[in-house]
Amino acid sequence: MNYSLSIPNLKFPVTELPFGGARENGETLGINNRFMTKNKKPMFPIMGEFHFSRYPPQYWEESIRKMRSGGIRIVASYVFWIHHEEEKGKWNFSGQRDLRMFISLCSKLNLLFFLRIGPWAHGECRNGGFPDWLQHDKSIKHRSNDLKYLDLVRILYKKIFEEVKGLLWKEGGPVIGIQIENEHGHCGGVNGSEGLAHMSVLKKIALDAGFDVPYYTATGWGGANVVDGEMIPVQGGYADAPWEQHTRELPANQNYLLTPFQNDPLIGSDWGHSFETFTYRVKDYPYLTAELGGGIQVTSRRRPVITAIDTAAQALCKIASGAAMLGYYMYHGGTNPSGELTTLQESTESGSYTDVPVLSYDFQACIGEYGELHQSYRKLKRLHMFINDFEEILAPSVSFFPAEMVKDAEDTQTLRICARHDFDSNTGFLFINNHQRNRNMISHKETGISVELPNETIHFPLMNIPTGFYGIFPYNIDLSGFFLQSTNAQLLCKLKDKFVFFCHEKPVFNFKGEQAPVIVLTEEEADNAWLFGDQLYITKGDLIENENGLCITTCRTEETVIRFPDKKEIYLKFNKIYVNCKFTEVYRDDLCAEYELLLDKFNADGINDIFMVVDFTGDRAELYRDGKLAADWFTTGLPWRVGLRRFNYEGHFSLKIFPVVKDTYFECEIKEGFYLNNIFLETQYVKQINEEAWI
Repeated sequence: MNYSLSIPNLKFPVTELPFGGARENGETLGINNRFMTKNKKPMFPIMGEFHFSRYPPQYWEESIRKMRSGGIRIVASYVFWIHHEEEKGKWNFSGQRDLRMFISLCSKLNLLFFLRIGPWAHGECRNGGFPDWLQHDKSIKHRSNDLKYLDLVRILYKKIFEEVKGLLWKEGGPVIGIQIENEHGHCGGVNGSEGLAHMSVLKKIALDAGFDVPYYTATGWGGANVVDGEMIPVQGGYADAPWEQHTRELPANQNYLLTPFQNDPLIGSDWGHSFETFTYRVKDYPYLTAELGGGIQVTSRRRPVITAIDTAAQALCKIASGAAMLGYYMYHGGTNPSGELTTLQESTESGSYTDVPVLSYDFQACIGEYGELHQSYRKLKRLHMFINDFEEILAPSVSFFPAEMVKDAEDTQTLRICARHDFDSNTGFLFINNHQRNRNMISHKETGISVELPNETIHFPLMNIPTGFYGIFPYNIDLSGFFLQSTNAQLLCKLKDKFVFFCHEKPVFNFKGEQAPVIVLTEEEADNAWLFGDQLYITKGDLIENENGLCITTCRTEETVIRFPDKKEIYLKFNKIYVNCKFTEVYRDDLCAEYELLLDKFNADGINDIFMVVDFTGDRAELYRDGKLAADWFTTGLPWRVGLRRFNYEGHFSLKIFPVVKDTYFECEIKEGFYLNNIFLETQYVKQINEEAWI
């Protein structure tokens, strides 16, 4: 089968937008109608959401380092009002609510920061983040220009600003942007001119409080209120919609199409809204994402299982469709903090449409609730390496689609392709997606693809494209003086004077003239690749760069690390530590089964964490430590993993398991009954890799 794309000779003017700023050292940030800029050069930001108030502060730095290792360049976080002023007038920015400390750590690690100041946030938080005292005050018209409401917002914004003063970008700090509100006019709030007026007032209050930053954004999907010229719209897209109010299978997800599609109609569908229109002039702004699913939260009603390919293929589809920024929600999971008056999760009892776990906000994110790296982290990491090294070509490129574009996500027969082309360099990238979540796409053997440019036609090598495959293939690209016309291999990164590719089959490179020095990896090696400075490491372990150099963590007792470009290899062996967990059923009735858990004593030297892997049958489980709820889980059918490090590996643990509720949608097969099948402990080892190890 042959496919072709035609790229006409068109002009795409660049119009500067009224945002951005400069530092005293001359650094600048900007944005135009097509892409964002740094020091007047195109940049393609990669942003990951990590809620500081949902994670123990003693592990913040470690997790931020993990985000940096994964290619994240901007950390984003909501400030949930209820987390800081649960009782009126009693503010708390200490401990795991210490916003200033969290942002300061991002600054220390040279990551930028995007601050989401609400007032309403959602984020599966109780009342969408509103404190109960505000939520239940019927004399106030929430999320409007009600003067009583605005007076409270002024206090909130002022308190947040006090925490970040001195950390703004213009002051040499990392805070480059502020998001105003969330889904206003789409999920609550007011619509029309009144809604737009409210968003303008919120921005003015933020400015009056002192928030002078390069970028101001607002969520733009589904008819949400965005004021032209005052805020930049950001988009979203999720692999599933567990907030849906039914338990039927969902139609094929449109986010896996390669189209100029920006609106995800599933977001906010629990509110009964599915607006296809926008409140702003779409073509005046670049396509930026801030809520691209890095996973999804499970709910009591629906239990989707998001695979690594689900997450990574969706990200690729958004880039292919024209996105100029990747913003993941969530990139790092967490655990809801304890409230003084109530639990702090979203629930139908508190007036929401959805019930989520009291504590767990794992979100099936790239970095899980206990800091464990999920496979999606690795799949996205290889995508981020490519973006970070080639952003100046990718960011200004324009998306082009086939004449017969696939518009039906249920189409499992037609190969989905498109291209992004940069007219200034005459360079482009071919995008292929043959993955559709929960559908079986056919494979395509010996497929020919061509891209017709105004003055030439690019023919790619014949490709074998299996089910579930997705990829980006460069064409007409200048690799430091070597000109690559086409290839069936994907670019991973630049490494000194070499270029690293990976390929799912035998690589073919069509260079004009001499071939560039290349390193070609397999897909598995690319998943296990880690880039630090000008050195690339291949290992199945997890690497971060700390103050002492490279650090590896692994649940295996043996690891190999290969370093490029010198191809040196080291072998690491970890002393196996046996830790057992015994369990005994102590109580059972028709509503619950309870078990006592006993952990062996052990020496924690050389251990980074120990994961309790709980294999249970039932709807949900709760773990108690010394009689207090410590962790919980809504089953998806997969084992539950609990990191015990945060509990110091000690205490009296007990486990409660509850029966499955009939009207629940599961993607995995769930057996009847409620009982504990097995528990085992998996040790995660840690070791510093000294430079002497490579000699």
